[in-house]
Amino acid sequence: MTDQTDPRAAAQQLFDSLAQDLLELPDVEYARMFASEGLKVNGKFFAFPGAEGRLILKLPQARATALVADGLAEPVQLGKRVMREWVGVPLPASGSGEWPRLMADAHHFVEALTASPE
Repeated sequence: MTDQTDPRAAAQQLFDSLAQDLLELPDVEYARMFASEGLKVNGKFFAFPGAEGRLILKLPQARATALVADGLAEPVQLGKRVMREWVGVPLPASGSGEWPRLMADAHHFVEALTASPE
């Protein structure tokens, strides 16, 4: 897949590849978040590659909690504060693993949160 000696670079490469389909959707754009380029919808971030080769996602709190409980993700902390709707999903050992589905789920969640009332 990629050079496994640098998990951050491997995560960025996989993220960039998966982001292409999402970037074709309305109101989705690349932007800078912390030390990474991430994806925003309607001006709010929903996914970006993080440290240690993780995919950082914003998901509904119950879903984030379940992923952590199942050992599929880790909680994301900002300082000492655990971010309830943000999780870090490890880089898959091969292929893209759950990343495509989880990125799509994060997009739908944040898009719904930021949708304009009609």
